[in-house]
Amino acid sequence: MAMADDLRPVPIQELQTLAEGRHWSVDQDLNGLESLTPVRGQVHAVHRGNVLEVEGEASTIVTLCCDRCLQHFNHPLSFSTRELLWLGEDARDAGVDEQAVMDGDGSVLDLDADALTESLDPRGDFDPAHWTFEQLSLRLPLVNRCGSDCPGPATWSSDPDGGDPRWAALRNLKP
Repeated sequence: MAMADDLRPVPIQELQTLAEGRHWSVDQDLNGLESLTPVRGQVHAVHRGNVLEVEGEASTIVTLCCDRCLQHFNHPLSFSTRELLWLGEDARDAGVDEQAVMDGDGSVLDLDADALTESLDPRGDFDPAHWTFEQLSLRLPLVNRCGSDCPGPATWSSDPDGGDPRWAALRNLKP
């Protein structure tokens, strides 16, 4: 296995020269992700001809605000995934088919071209910290609920007709 490295971006052309790719251990806070605990995990990237194969796993705990009761709660966030990143122009625009996606040794990779939704400039860099951030961000819930026992919205009174006092002026307009 390749040596562990910090999470700095690495030129894709440098990855091309490493037969086993590069391995990163993740144990730090990530820019743009407010978390209670450092993100811990690993990322591994291997240059495979015209694709970059990236796989990794990581986890952390984030604090979210419940959309229903507005209370804050802790939420575990984790991923374990493998992704192929097309090196060059968008794979669909380039008319890539399964035969065009080859490993560095000329063997065809087992995938379908529709799986190649992301692309990178082969003269650019791969940023493992940003990739990890993206994977965790994709796993954030669309609707934040603190749990099945969520008390719901705060009420202003025990009187069912009391209602929200902010609407009192409108209630006074009723004939």
